[in-house]
Amino acid sequence: MNRMIPILPCKDLDELLAFYCQIGFEVTYRQKSPNLYATVEKDWMRLDFYGISHHDPKKTYHTCYILTEATDELYETFTAGMRKSNGKLPTRGLPRISEIRDKAYGVREFMFSDPAGNCIRIGRKLVQNASEESDRATTAAAKRLALVLDYAYRFEDDEGEYDKLPGLLDKAIERDKEYPCDNLFKVMNLRADYAIRLGDLPLAKQLLAAVKTHPLMADREKFYTVLQRVADLEAIISGQENI
Repeated sequence: MNRMIPILPCKDLDELLAFYCQIGFEVTYRQKSPNLYATVEKDWMRLDFYGISHHDPKKTYHTCYILTEATDELYETFTAGMRKSNGKLPTRGLPRISEIRDKAYGVREFMFSDPAGNCIRIGRKLVQNASEESDRATTAAAKRLALVLDYAYRFEDDEGEYDKLPGLLDKAIERDKEYPCDNLFKVMNLRADYAIRLGDLPLAKQLLAAVKTHPLMADREKFYTVLQRVADLEAIISGQENI
């Protein structure tokens, strides 16, 4: 059997292993000396970690990519575990998880960053149907919006870029609002998230209402993660209004 196993760094092994157990992994090996080392596994997936005292989670660029047809199922498992442990879905800071979405380079993908700052990307190849291929404008918009979402996820913890992100999202929504697609709704949800953080609840409500009432949302199965994120954000708004 051929197999590749990533070995990623961490500073606090206890915190890291607790996180992976929360999202459904099992600790199958742990070593305390001569150096810290551990293995977590879930079904066919295995990730190894080593402890290093000077590791800085906010400055790491370590990444692992997992290509699997079970991408959507894993997203549901991981987000359910994070919601259960945190009471909400962590979308910034560490740990955090992105939304699942169709990417410009032909995969359906999501990513999460663990407490050590390691980024785990999980995706599957997309197969476009005839109608998607014929709608070139919407396909092009989806690719542009995917790049915007990638940029926002990458730089949301960068103090120099954070203040620019709401404006970037506004421009993307205005540019591609005539091409409704999964990524457009996710950009709108993300903009609503920023509006909540900035105290602009009317704007957040407007964006979420536009997403929730769009005719395409009749296909609730296709846009399940979009609608679930709308519900998460509406719950946050409700909590703030009831304070």
